[in-house]
Amino acid sequence: MKHITRNSKLFPIILALFAALPPLAVNTYAPAIPLIASDFGVNNSTVLTTFATYFIGFSFGMLFWGAVSDKYGRKKVIVIGSVIYIVSTLLCSYSYNFKMLEIMRLIQGLSDSVGAIIALSIARDCYKGAKLTNLVASITIILLIAPVVAPIIGTILTQLTHTWQSTFHFLTIYGVVMLVCACLIEETLEHKDRKSSLIKLIPSYFQHLSNPRFILATIASGTIFATLFIFISSSALIYLGDYATGSLWYCIYYGLCCLGSILANVIIKKNSHRVQQLKFLYYSVTLITLSCITLIVFNTLNLDNALIYTLIMFVLCANVAFSSTLIYSFAIEQIDHSFGTANSIVNFIRNMIAAAGSYIVSFYHGRNLVIASPYAQLGFALITVTILFGIYKLNQKVKLQQPN
Repeated sequence: MKHITRNSKLFPIILALFAALPPLAVNTYAPAIPLIASDFGVNNSTVLTTFATYFIGFSFGMLFWGAVSDKYGRKKVIVIGSVIYIVSTLLCSYSYNFKMLEIMRLIQGLSDSVGAIIALSIARDCYKGAKLTNLVASITIILLIAPVVAPIIGTILTQLTHTWQSTFHFLTIYGVVMLVCACLIEETLEHKDRKSSLIKLIPSYFQHLSNPRFILATIASGTIFATLFIFISSSALIYLGDYATGSLWYCIYYGLCCLGSILANVIIKKNSHRVQQLKFLYYSVTLITLSCITLIVFNTLNLDNALIYTLIMFVLCANVAFSSTLIYSFAIEQIDHSFGTANSIVNFIRNMIAAAGSYIVSFYHGRNLVIASPYAQLGFALITVTILFGIYKLNQKVKLQQPN
């Protein structure tokens, strides 16, 4: 069988295909929430627990797949992960009760995280310098576009079939395509570059976990992301249920919010050399907090509507993108070795906190989500403010200890 090599024009496209799977799995599924709730006889908000279970699985997968691929190679791991993903996604569509759907979503999250982690690992194996930067930039663009396109796909599927299972059938087909691509690409990690033992990675985990500034920044990245993920997981219920916008306007409004994230990434990419990291991080988190407070005030005064909500979420999404990039850079700068391990820790904690945010919102049974969710978002924003104050105090302490 002829392999697709790193020199092929298809190679970066395949890596982008791998990386796009998680945002597709999350956002294609969202428009089907009302149908799932109706089919299983549960509240709409209860269905949000399936977002939480997905991200719990995804978090553990980010820890697991990267380390295993360092030991056994990229190709074998992504093939195994793709097979597990296909089976779990297919079983999601055949779930006979809600509990089974929750369990299958957990396994789906565990398995499809292989795409995100291995795509970047392969890129790092094959390229350096400008080539690596260009490839990562291309993958990032796909990751930003996927959340915009995915709800449109999910809406079209549910409108045409009137079933929630169709979204999982689409994701299963996507998984089959990914498996075929995984079988065709070459192995990129040479045997001489593989880890001799997974156990040798354990000391690195403990060293990073004992670094206070790294851990505080990592937790802050999670609480920041939670403010966004609460919106992502509840957006379909808010627009389709609370505001009754209809499917078309839901896609438009959600796309506008995602546009905020895209523009923020473009701005920070072009101005990264001018940005004072912590200063702009404080500004961004302040704007996230003010966005949540503004939405609560508008809700209290009954002045909110779908457009106002979207404009406020646009500001929130843009500033989450700003602050997430800045806090991630700050976290990684606190370490000087084992960057892959550190990246796994950041992604694990970040996604676990996001899952907690989705799980908290799922408890709002029978309540208006557009009223309830801003309070949860504000809570996570205030936790972030507290953590950043702690980082500031640690920085001041370090400066005082340094010799003049």
